[in-house]
Amino acid sequence: MLRRASTLGVALLACTAFISVTTTPAQAWVPECPIDSECGGGGEGGGGGGSTPPTPTYNLQGVIQLEDTGHEGSWPLRQGGVKVRGYSRLATWGNDRVDANYINVRCSATVLSYSTHDYDSENNGALVDVTFWSPTVPVTGVPVQSRTVTINCIHHAEKNGVNYDTTSTAQFIIPE
Repeated sequence: MLRRASTLGVALLACTAFISVTTTPAQAWVPECPIDSECGGGGEGGGGGGSTPPTPTYNLQGVIQLEDTGHEGSWPLRQGGVKVRGYSRLATWGNDRVDANYINVRCSATVLSYSTHDYDSENNGALVDVTFWSPTVPVTGVPVQSRTVTINCIHHAEKNGVNYDTTSTAQFIIPE
């Protein structure tokens, strides 16, 4: 009984650690004293004692969505793929969009040993996205693991000299 409980506890801990690692939003910190400024007092603004520790200003959201599935050909040579959308969105912690100085998204879709990629970037924008099709592969009578498409996206934004980075991953099964 104790062995079963400890095994369950370890499995639960591993799942919790995996979920927290894969869903953590991008965070950035403003340096306490930027290299190109004089932090020893002086400068503009009046007195006051001390400063508060910096906090992350924005949240870079990386999202992957399934848009469509498609097939071509007929049985037994039917092939299929998925259409996905990946996007980067810079927002306040209250979820209001905010323009970044620069924002981009780079995504790839891989199934078996085939892959497709797409990239987009924008200056002075709050959201940038890509929509593209995965490679098509045979689907008739093919096991699920050979029809599973893995989508990986890298998201980046820059706002007021601070870089925000995150990644996202999703898997979709191409239906028969």
